[in-house]
Amino acid sequence: MSSQEEATPSRNIEIKAQVGDKEAFQKKVAIAEGLTGAKAEVIKQHDVFFNSQKGRLKLRYLETKKSELIQYFRPDVGGPKLSTYHKIDLDEPKLMETILAESVGIKGEVKKHRHLFLYNQTRVHLDDVEGLGYFLEFEVVLRPDQTIEEGTNIANEMMKLFEIKDDDLIVGAYMDKLLK
Repeated sequence: MSSQEEATPSRNIEIKAQVGDKEAFQKKVAIAEGLTGAKAEVIKQHDVFFNSQKGRLKLRYLETKKSELIQYFRPDVGGPKLSTYHKIDLDEPKLMETILAESVGIKGEVKKHRHLFLYNQTRVHLDDVEGLGYFLEFEVVLRPDQTIEEGTNIANEMMKLFEIKDDDLIVGAYMDKLLK
């Protein structure tokens, strides 16, 4: 693999929406279970966000998998939007956190329980975010040959399946909401 290929970011089309209360959250979980025919993989995530001159940079601690360093670019707009990202697994996440904290500083932290479902090429995240509430996120993972328009159409169809209205959509990241 050439360094050119390694540097090519992954792409997805994302939406993020407020879900409301625990009852509404459970209804979305039931929709996801019906679509996928499976129970959620429940993942406890702890994201540490760092100050970044471009995009967002976070270290994601995971209990059952390797932790990850993720740099991503996503416009702060409602509705389906293109997100590009680079991700690397970490063997020593605490050391990486120390290095980044001392060099660029910590912006904040997000803790959540994520219910993950996979539906075709879409990652469905139903998140219970500490201090914020309940959210739904779609990540339509784009194939290299797939257009943004195709991914947006899939995201719009997913919004219909999950009964997400335009006024449910949120702008930005959970970190942004916690900092307000």
